[in-house]
Formats: sequence, C-alpha cells, structure tokens
Amino acid sequence: MRELADLYGFEFRSEGAFDFKQFVKGLEWFIENAKCPGCREGGGPPWCEVRKCCFEKRLRICFECEEFPCSKFEEYADPDTMDRYKRFKEIGFEKWVEEQVQKAREGYEIHLQKVAALKT
Repeated sequence: MRELADLYGFEFRSEGAFDFKQFVKGLEWFIENAKCPGCREGGGPPWCEVRKCCFEKRLRICFECEEFPCSKFEEYADPDTMDRYKRFKEIGFEKWVEEQVQKAREGYEIHLQKVAALKT
C-alpha cells in the first residue's frame, strides 16, 4: 500500500487508519463508472445538462460541438480536462487518439495528470 501511495503522491497512513472494505468499495465504483459510453449513448446521469445537449445535437461527445467550450460544460470540468478537450477539438479524433496511445506507452496516467514511473 505504501508503494502505491508513494507512486501517486498520496500521504500514507497506517493500515488501521482507514476501512479497507470501504476503500475497495470505492475502487469498484470507479471501475463501474469508468465504462461511460459517452453522452449520446446514454452515459452520465440523466439530469446532466451536457448529456442532454449532446443527445439533442446528436453528438458523440461534447467537444465535437461547434459551441465548445460552453458554460454548460465548464461548470463540470477542471482546467486540465478543458485543455485535453480543447486539444481534441483542435487536432480531431484520430490524431487525438494517436497522442493518447503514445502518452500511454510513455507511462502517462491521464487521471492523475503526471507521468508515473511504471517500472517493475
């Protein structure tokens, strides 16, 4: 556990300092919710204004919209997410995916916004 905490920059506390079952439950939530098919395919909560907008405009994802970025999206996204989505819009889907594949090969962990040393 300490190695994971060090790798991702979290403060490690003694093993008795948190409920491990709750930790696993949280990880399972992330795994389940990481399977988002996108707004148009019904991903995201039904009350989400971004999802509604994408569905109405028949977009796969919000940053394909001519109006992106807009106020609907900005309230949900952090600055790093906005930068990634702006890059997607700038270079297009195919090139953006190629960039992400290359970053993954280099050990880039998109959710933590850093390059992790993934050597075994």
